[in-house]
Amino acid sequence: MPTQRKKDDAGVLLADPPTVDGVPDSDPDGRLPAEVLLNGGVARVPLWPIHADTPGKTDLLEVFWRQDAVTTLIYSDPKAGPITETEFLIPLDKDLFKGDGVAFLYYRVRPQPFGNPLTSEEKKLTIDRSVIPLPLLLDAQFPDVDFWGYLNCETVRPIWNGVYVKVPFQDLMENDVCELSWRGFSVLNGSEEFYVEGTAGQLSHVLSRAEADNRNGFTLPSIPFSPYLQQLINNCSITAMYKIRRAGDYIGQSRNALAKIDRLVVGSDLPCGPALN
Repeated sequence: MPTQRKKDDAGVLLADPPTVDGVPDSDPDGRLPAEVLLNGGVARVPLWPIHADTPGKTDLLEVFWRQDAVTTLIYSDPKAGPITETEFLIPLDKDLFKGDGVAFLYYRVRPQPFGNPLTSEEKKLTIDRSVIPLPLLLDAQFPDVDFWGYLNCETVRPIWNGVYVKVPFQDLMENDVCELSWRGFSVLNGSEEFYVEGTAGQLSHVLSRAEADNRNGFTLPSIPFSPYLQQLINNCSITAMYKIRRAGDYIGQSRNALAKIDRLVVGSDLPCGPALN
């Protein structure tokens, strides 16, 4: 079916914009999914309103990519009449998506050997490479938990002095930045719906050469008891994950590690450690 005929402010005939697989038409910003950013994608050009419909006529289809005020021709192919296809698939090389920003995709059709050219409306595309999943690093560890995974009143390094997280040895380097994030929950399994307000936090640590080379891994500065842990008393839990940043770019992240928390003194309804404020 021919596309609807439209005109710009100057009265020039326009065609419908191209579409991009994986980008819903309902998204006006055209946010590109991680799969397209990593592997490249496919644009679809619908058949334009007035096209070569008899032998001897040809339409030259040109597709353009505009980003940062630079317009690049990424596709050019003559389509001989009579054109029977209802759309044309245009490969989008992954190199187009190297840098974050906003780009615009459009096409132009030029009848051959003569005729008025037709230009499409632009398709806005947003490139945000932060949606690409980072490579998975080894899980963080809570070195002070007991056999059942608990931090409790008997923990050797008391919870109220801070909770420690250990990062296993792996391919890390001196001056890598380890960014630790944690969250507390009012249940034992770290279910997000039971997140306890005020328990989320993060810290950054720059690795020394000794830490990067230590086959036993390294321990991060402790998660402070106040304000992050003091609300977690009984049948609670805490999760922790870390990211590694090298020369400004993230190179990987871990999954969430979990520790259970029980600060009730045996035979009492009172918690061990400092009382809540």
